[in-house]
Amino acid sequence: MGNYKPEELTEALRAINSIIHKCEKAQEKFPEGKSQHTLLRNRLKAMYISKALITETLSKVELTTEPQILSEDNFNSELLLSNLHQLHSTDLGAERIRKNLHLDTGDVVGWCREKMKAVNALITRKGKNWYIAVDGCEITVNAHSYTIITAHKRA
Repeated sequence: MGNYKPEELTEALRAINSIIHKCEKAQEKFPEGKSQHTLLRNRLKAMYISKALITETLSKVELTTEPQILSEDNFNSELLLSNLHQLHSTDLGAERIRKNLHLDTGDVVGWCREKMKAVNALITRKGKNWYIAVDGCEITVNAHSYTIITAHKRA
């Protein structure tokens, strides 16, 4: 592959993952055998190949002092962290979070944003939501709208 910086490859991987997600969603709308379904299948195959090649290249590059392989979880957490500026909540959601966590702050979104940036935050994605486990609580964020849905103390 050409001479690309790891940052450029990582950004390309983010774009490819986004395209894959959108194509998979769109493909569900068309019955198998229709030209739109076939077109999306071919595009998805190309995107999967691109993703594999970029991921393989990144696994050989030292981004820090150790080699780093971008797994799906690493990608998802990077995607969330790079879009923290889009985080928001509804008034009811913010009130629910305040109540569940016994918070005494007017800026629930800011509080959640800081927790997500913490070094010890464990970010996973399951289906349409991200789950952030940190400091004895779990925050749930919609992966498409970046809406903080809820947060509660972990048992």
